[in-house]
Amino acid sequence: MGKNFASIDIGTHTARVLIVQKLDPPGLFRPLFRDRTYIRLGGDFDYSGGKSIHPDAISRTVKALKGFSQYTEDFDVHRVLAVATGVVREASNRELFLDSLLENTGVEVRPIGGDEEASLTGKGVLHALGVQEGRFVIFDLGGGSTEFFLGGSHTPVVRSIPIGALTLTQRYLKSDPPGEGEISFLSGYIDKALKELHSINPQGRINVTDGSLLMGTGGTVTTLAAMLYGIPPQEIVPERVNGLILERSAVRALFDKMRKLNLEERRGLSGLDPGRAGVILAGALVILRVLHFLRSSQMTVSLSDLLEGILINHFEGEKDD
Repeated sequence: MGKNFASIDIGTHTARVLIVQKLDPPGLFRPLFRDRTYIRLGGDFDYSGGKSIHPDAISRTVKALKGFSQYTEDFDVHRVLAVATGVVREASNRELFLDSLLENTGVEVRPIGGDEEASLTGKGVLHALGVQEGRFVIFDLGGGSTEFFLGGSHTPVVRSIPIGALTLTQRYLKSDPPGEGEISFLSGYIDKALKELHSINPQGRINVTDGSLLMGTGGTVTTLAAMLYGIPPQEIVPERVNGLILERSAVRALFDKMRKLNLEERRGLSGLDPGRAGVILAGALVILRVLHFLRSSQMTVSLSDLLEGILINHFEGEKDD
């Protein structure tokens, strides 16, 4: 039997863990267990001032990581590969945060940049969906940023843009439910941020009208898929979610329904994890603007993402493990 490995992502809104058993290629690994918990680093983050992670958020993360460590012990994990993304990248007290995690849990967490996050996410998505040829665009919508990975016809290009479901909610959606003016302003803000992508495409404007496959991942993406396909939150697993198609018209209709509801009403929606109800509107709006920007009427969903990519990257480059 192959050894067990774990990957962990400490993100802006959630902390996640994936435990797998290593296999020989082409399978690479077999998933054994996955879990997530809401740590809400961005909820207490001082965006305009010192850009520091709040002590309460550090405590929530320590608690989450201790729980993950118990799982890795239960599964006799040979090695843990842990990274930090999102607001951790820009936090002024990042080293204190990471040192606190190490001292209290024994887990060494490595902060990674947006470009590396995009590249690793791309590996995870492409492996999960079996994409081996053709042009593609992958986007990963997180709590603090959205990563893009373009490839297929040239050297892969990656870019991280600071638009995330949690950070946009905190900054721009103050009312409950948000007013028309807030939605309109946020939509324009997202559009302006997305224009940065023009500079990274050697062929000019990025779109998927040339036959490129558009794939999306991240908590908001998989949550919308679950809501539209009638999948309970506890059953959001790769076997049920990977490869599902999200139509822009269906996402728009769901967004228009949700924007009229307050937070408590959104928490009661079928398929919506109550812990994500507070950020779902900003996240859904990002998806709609991405689809509009890329001139795409639909996208393919992947639950598999950074966590899988971390492991694939390790297995491809390892020597002794």
